[in-house]
Amino acid sequence: MKEKHIRKPWEKFGFTDVVIYVLLATITFVTLFPFWNSIILSFNDGKDAQVGGIYFWPRKFTLANYEQVFENTEIWMVFFISTMRTIIGTTSSLFVTSLFAYAASKPYLKFRKFYMILLLISMYFSGGMIPTFLVIKDLNLLNSFWVYVIPWMFNAFYAQIFISFFRGIPGSLIESAKMDGATEWTIYFKMILPLSKPVLAAVALFTAVNHWNAWNDNLLYVKKDHLNTLSFLFVKMIKAQEYLENAAASTGIAELGRLSQVSSTSLQLATMMVAIIPIICIYPFVQKHFTSGIMIGSIKG
Repeated sequence: MKEKHIRKPWEKFGFTDVVIYVLLATITFVTLFPFWNSIILSFNDGKDAQVGGIYFWPRKFTLANYEQVFENTEIWMVFFISTMRTIIGTTSSLFVTSLFAYAASKPYLKFRKFYMILLLISMYFSGGMIPTFLVIKDLNLLNSFWVYVIPWMFNAFYAQIFISFFRGIPGSLIESAKMDGATEWTIYFKMILPLSKPVLAAVALFTAVNHWNAWNDNLLYVKKDHLNTLSFLFVKMIKAQEYLENAAASTGIAELGRLSQVSSTSLQLATMMVAIIPIICIYPFVQKHFTSGIMIGSIKG
């Protein structure tokens, strides 16, 4: 009796499988290499990095870039401001945007078409920098922490994502809850929000990243140092480093000590690494819901 040949693991792969895996490996490398290279350059001597030729490991290892970042006395205060801004801003934005979307997803809402037209217009047109500044000034939000929160409370694009998700919730669930005496608020908090974890996680991550990285509103609306955000402080540090480099180049005086190991590019990479660490730490906790909620807007209409 002829023995049955047992295929070895590598014999199961055909030419097409090899091409697919090679393509996936290439895409993975192209995606991750810039991030890895940024980490490497942030730990390398800034002046040496300007020569080039650094790809996978630091040529002249140094912590000077990170030392300059953390030696700034403002960093802990601005870190607190950015953290509070991200937490309060994300929470309020989720509440306001999802609440509007829940109401707008109901066909019996009065003037619903008018609200949807306004929503669509606001997605493509903004008021402009000067009108926005005047509105914020009239609301007494200048030099206030709430200028980081209130203008961000509603997002038209995220509202569309919420509306698409809420339309997919069976109406029979809501009708049965109403028959049991539940109010709209009870339905929203005890039924709709628990069912909306995927879309809430996806929108929360996007909103939190936007809050954490924002610095233009700090530049335009806040002139008090104790209300500066982390991103704005990093921009100031990078601009200051560029000024020092330009001054040293114009006067012919070489920078001394640790500053000679830091360039504006290496400092920028170090600040970027410090800024993204909190987001990287948060992502694993929302990944489960994020991966299922990210496709909601594309598969539901």
